Amino acid sequence: MVPKNDNLLTGLVVSLIIPVLSYFLLLQLQSMISEGSGKAISFELRTVALIAICLNVMPLNYFRKTYRNRSLRGLATGTMILAMAWFFYFGQDLLG
Repeated sequence: MVPKNDNLLTGLVVSLIIPVLSYFLLLQLQSMISEGSGKAISFELRTVALIAICLNVMPLNYFRKTYRNRSLRGLATGTMILAMAWFFYFGQDLLG
């Protein structure tokens, strides 16, 4: 039985919303930790962005367990697009 909202667009939307929200939450958490400890704590933006992209594993696991294969395909596609964008944006710093 195919779930009602199992489509490619759902996976693409989720793959974009989760990293954007988690990116801003991680930046906010970083500033809260810095204020609380009294020391300047800063992570590189590429690290925070990569962690935000990697948090797509949580909905990926949910889609897999609930047999939402089309949404899973959209999520994987969106994650790969974000990973390529991350590499093109930060690749010069890493490789060069």
